[in-house]
Amino acid sequence: MHYPPHIDGRTVVVLSRAVLGYRIIESGILSYDGESLTLVGETSRRLFTDAELASVLDVTPDNRIPQCRGFDFLLFKEP
Repeated sequence: MHYPPHIDGRTVVVLSRAVLGYRIIESGILSYDGESLTLVGETSRRLFTDAELASVLDVTPDNRIPQCRGFDFLLFKEP
């Protein structure tokens, strides 16, 4: 499991299944202010929940999902 202070300033992409692969639901930088973890996107800002934090996965060099390129973490969500 990741902890908010350790992933502060790192990037995450949130994906859902699509007909041919995956689609990006949202993405951005994780920001921890000492109390809450926030996902800061280009046009949005929201709290990143404990459940999401527990489900976040590292994007490894052998990751084959093109939408993950350039991100540190990924999270799968149902539409």
